[in-house]
Amino acid sequence: MIPVLSLLASGLLLSQQPPAAPSVEATLPAETPASPGAPAPPEPPPTLTLGQAVAQALEHNDQLLAARDGVVRAQLGLKLARSAFHPKVVPNILGSFGQTDVSNQTYRVDVVQKLTTGTELRASVGTSSAQNQIGNYYNADTTIELSQPLLRGFGRTVARRGLTSAEVQIADAYRQRTLTQRQVVLQVASAYYQLVAQTQLAAVAEKGLERARRLVEASTAKMEIGKVSQLDVYRAQQLAAQSEAQLLDARGAVEDAREQLCFLMGRAPEAAFAVAGEIPGESETLDPATAVEVALSHRPELESAQAAVAEAERTASYARNQLLPQLDLNLALTRRQTANSFASSFGLNDFRFATFFAISMPPDLAAQSIQLQTAALDRGLRQRELETLKRRIADETRRALRQQARLEKSLELADASVDFAQKEVEVADLRYQRGLSNNLDVVTAENGLLQAQS
Repeated sequence: MIPVLSLLASGLLLSQQPPAAPSVEATLPAETPASPGAPAPPEPPPTLTLGQAVAQALEHNDQLLAARDGVVRAQLGLKLARSAFHPKVVPNILGSFGQTDVSNQTYRVDVVQKLTTGTELRASVGTSSAQNQIGNYYNADTTIELSQPLLRGFGRTVARRGLTSAEVQIADAYRQRTLTQRQVVLQVASAYYQLVAQTQLAAVAEKGLERARRLVEASTAKMEIGKVSQLDVYRAQQLAAQSEAQLLDARGAVEDAREQLCFLMGRAPEAAFAVAGEIPGESETLDPATAVEVALSHRPELESAQAAVAEAERTASYARNQLLPQLDLNLALTRRQTANSFASSFGLNDFRFATFFAISMPPDLAAQSIQLQTAALDRGLRQRELETLKRRIADETRRALRQQARLEKSLELADASVDFAQKEVEVADLRYQRGLSNNLDVVTAENGLLQAQS
């Protein structure tokens, strides 16, 4: 678990797979010797490496599937926001079939193009039929108009606000997917090594049960010849019962760890596979300054916080722009005339150039003022959250390095404790076999060995 803690603090994925080790069955097989006439034993299940487990989780994990759906939704939102700046062609036709002398027939096509600078181009070509006492005629209207806001709505920041927000959302969706991938990788690594550890603990408990049963047999045989008392047999039987209970607990923990790993990989709980037999003890040690620098440059949540600060700044700028009066400059090239026929309604002659302004200044700007103040407060909040997140990431990184150092030392002490416990069992068993002591020392040494191995 040492590399996992270090990677969690620095925000890095597991880039290298552990070295191959002999496989250990995920569930303890029953030890039944094959008889000469018995059928051949089934083939062992395939060994699942950590890399294969991670690959399956990245493909089938429910969290990642949800994160990918979030990316797709953000892409659809971006597509919708971009469509606001695509040309819009709107035909509007209301005509009769076969009767050309019917009035109020309309033939019109509007084309609108909005630019990210706030400029809007509009072209309208159309005509409508009318009728009076003299006869039928057509009202032709062809207009090319350009509208440019000069105060409210001016500039790319205001005009493309919806598009910018969609781009921010899709970038955040990608970061959330990356963060989910890293979390799933760490969860799979933790569950994988938990299964390896529980499998090893079950094997240790099984060996402990075998030694306890041998001790029961030896104590019973010695009691029959009068070398030990009934108390020695009771102690040996109690040790065997405790060992059997520990074996049952260990096997249950193996099944729990196996189901957890299958759930993370998106596989059925009854899937057959074996896992590697050892947990690699190698770990990379970084100095605190380098580790903090790596963490601050690779954590997706920090990038999201920085993007939130930038979005809050854009919101405040937009709210500030909404306090300005509405002043739009409009330039139009128009052709409006009466034609005697449908064909003569359309032409390139008699165009006139027109310039006009649109001015609007509402007397009550309380809503816009409150919106600006709220945006300023939110901007300050986002900045404080960013600074707090940086400090928290730095603290987590340094704390993970200290924990890694403590765990490495604990592993060294645990190895020494197991060696000492094994020697103590050997000495206690030898003294008991030679009649120098009762089996109390053996029972105590066996319990100490089981605890040390666990």
